Amino acid sequence: MSSWFCDRRRQTQKDMTTPTTSTAALHDLPLEVRLNRLEALVDASESINRATGLDQILQSILDLLATQLNCERATVFLHDKRTNKLHARQMRGSKHFEILLERGVGIAGYVAEQGVSILLNDVQNDPRFDRSTDKRTGYLTKTMLCVPLRNPEGKLLGSLQAINNRAGEFTEADLAYLESFAVMAAIAVGREQLAQEALRSNLISTELELARKIQQRLLPATGKINLPAPYCAWGISQPCYDVGGDAFDALALPTGECAFWVADVSGKGIGAALLMTTLQIEMRELIRDRRDLAQVAGELNTKVNSVAPLGTYATLFVGVLDAQTERLRYVNAGHLPPLRIGGNGGGVAAREFDVGGFPIGLLPGSAYEVGETAFRRGSRLAVFSDGVTDSENCAGQTFEDEDMAARLATLDAHDLDQLGLAFFADLDRFRIGVPAKDDTTFLLIGLD
Repeated sequence: MSSWFCDRRRQTQKDMTTPTTSTAALHDLPLEVRLNRLEALVDASESINRATGLDQILQSILDLLATQLNCERATVFLHDKRTNKLHARQMRGSKHFEILLERGVGIAGYVAEQGVSILLNDVQNDPRFDRSTDKRTGYLTKTMLCVPLRNPEGKLLGSLQAINNRAGEFTEADLAYLESFAVMAAIAVGREQLAQEALRSNLISTELELARKIQQRLLPATGKINLPAPYCAWGISQPCYDVGGDAFDALALPTGECAFWVADVSGKGIGAALLMTTLQIEMRELIRDRRDLAQVAGELNTKVNSVAPLGTYATLFVGVLDAQTERLRYVNAGHLPPLRIGGNGGGVAAREFDVGGFPIGLLPGSAYEVGETAFRRGSRLAVFSDGVTDSENCAGQTFEDEDMAARLATLDAHDLDQLGLAFFADLDRFRIGVPAKDDTTFLLIGLD
């Protein structure tokens, strides 16, 4: 037949007792041709190891297959993730020029989309053929082989195309042979993608390290926080991953009071860390300029709503401690209630501090209420994120199950450094051997 076409879908399973399609097709060829084609496949395989980059490997493959298939032109088309289009990565038989195909357009696009191999000896009469490239170049495409490129998992990467057999027509043996070269090309593409992923991973690791250092500078250093007497504070924050979504701080205000807070952004990782950065910076500005904590929480809620994706929020406990009046004003925006440690160091009060409102950023226009309570000299307050209470041990028990208040009650509350270190050592013993599932933040604030 002088005009015909054939589509062949790749078999998902093959009888391992029979030769592969490409090997079987070679048996029908003259011995010299068979040897030359096998030698070319070996050369193509070796080129993958010899060449220094994807383009060089693909060009070597195209040169070999163009010689063995006696075709005028050969092209490798690859999917571009950014544009979702098919582009001509390498050509043989003409100067390189840009070819961009929409998904499924043209023979190359059809093959890359459907995963079929195509043999056409009358290209111009095939409805799938896209004539735009011939019109641009003045070249006439008559015959064509086109096969898909797949990675080992079966994902389609693009297509490999041979055009215009100089002897007149392509054969089934030619199509099977091109499929063998497609395996080589797919290996080269896969190796390049792995190299790019490794480079990207290294870049991400470097960027995360930079982000971690920036975030560390936004938070107080672990341990005692420098405050004017009689205020005292101790804090620590451990991210679950490289960067975290917990924030905390304690600072002296121009009024002579002491402000402090612990915030816990929903989620973990980079997204939570970005919102945590915004929240930490905004809190430092607002708490210095606004005496009304309800206004502070309301403005922070508006800010978070304007920059965070829908459904992203942060729980927050913010307080202002006044040493002269021995009073504590606070807003609890959906956060875990802190634990009050008595001035004698031996007692821990049941949880209170539940006045406030919804988490920050959860609902636009949320209003907040300020709570107020006595806070005597010698008292301490433990404020923490749920990474503390939800910490698990090897038996699957959570730290909260072990009665956190009782643990604190056994520790000396007079020295905040000793109290913080002892409590965290106890927490580490409890969770040893179990990876963290959430950011862990613990802040102690007190009046001496």
